[in-house]
Amino acid sequence: MVKRVHIFDWHKEHAKKVEEFAGWEMPIWYSSIKDEHLAVRNGVGIFDVSHMGEIFFRGKDALEFLQYATTNDISKPPAISGTYTLVLNERGAVKDETLVFNLGNDTYMMVCDSDAFEKLDAWFNAIKRGIEKFGDIDLEIENKTYDMAMFSIQGPKARDLAKDLFGIDINELWWFQAKEVELDGIKMLLSRSGYTGENGFEVYFEDANPYHPDPSKRGGPEKALHVWKTILEAGEQYGIKPAGLGARDTLRLEAGYTLYGNETKEKQLLSTDIDEVTPLQANLEFAIFWDKEFIGKEALLKQKERGLPSKMVHFKMVDKGIPREGYKVYANGEPIGEVTSGTLSPLLGIGIGIAFVKPEYAQPGVEIEVEIRGKPKKAVTVAPPFYDPKKYGAFREE
Repeated sequence: MVKRVHIFDWHKEHAKKVEEFAGWEMPIWYSSIKDEHLAVRNGVGIFDVSHMGEIFFRGKDALEFLQYATTNDISKPPAISGTYTLVLNERGAVKDETLVFNLGNDTYMMVCDSDAFEKLDAWFNAIKRGIEKFGDIDLEIENKTYDMAMFSIQGPKARDLAKDLFGIDINELWWFQAKEVELDGIKMLLSRSGYTGENGFEVYFEDANPYHPDPSKRGGPEKALHVWKTILEAGEQYGIKPAGLGARDTLRLEAGYTLYGNETKEKQLLSTDIDEVTPLQANLEFAIFWDKEFIGKEALLKQKERGLPSKMVHFKMVDKGIPREGYKVYANGEPIGEVTSGTLSPLLGIGIGIAFVKPEYAQPGVEIEVEIRGKPKKAVTVAPPFYDPKKYGAFREE
């Protein structure tokens, strides 16, 4: 059964393209990917990302559990704020990239990928059952994905919109810091965060979903529809545009961000032939706190000792051509890797991408070739982001 977000009916009416993504029927674009992409880079856009997963952890042992189940130091940020962290399997491969918000009162909310929340819910409950064999544990795990709406407001004008709607200057928050706010009596969590490379904020709140898989929980979505329309109306003066998953992908790629399933992935079954990816290969070691025990640590230490089989690198095309997932990468005529994400940058007008290559080629300034439609096309490796961070992005010069 295909999943649907709370205000799917609104998207169906207004979007030009709606299709399945990671098991969810989602808006891909409303006007065009380029139009929505540039609106976010230059003004403000709003994304319905209610397909993202939310798993809650409550109890005195919640922190200790998350410290073991994820790679980063969850204990460091105070309430209310989030930590970017990874969930690994025993082999050190990435099960998902997540945000964990410390909500206070021994309560934590994990935000995870739309196609990973079900397997993570099962994974965490299996870990919990294993721990309970050795004694009591004060921990409740609740998957509230279908009960939570999540909207992402992104772009340089998002700061003005947050001031208008909530009286908050998001630039006074550190990245991933959050606040409890209200909009017309609707309580929600607002965090300074996003997946576009731009400044912005995201809001989370509970609401009934008319497409909830449990018929007894269906209803609404009065809150979600009211919040969505209110933000659009308030943002009219800033040229706000609803944006779909197409622009979300091109924006994250311009920023150089990884995508679960492309750059980070694990084998669901050991019999599958996909290559697993560890955080060491995907340049995500910054999300690892080595001074603790966590699932997958031993495997990562062994990989450090023996060396990486491949490493992630960003590249831009020199020749005309659009790189796509699965395209082969060469250096000096020899195969060295494969593209995992690629697109035509709406901002720059050139092909850009991410690839996994032999480690000796994973540094900026290396001339490579990407095989596009059977022909080798020149490209060069670069350091992300692809845009000038002084002119674009969350910390551009004002």
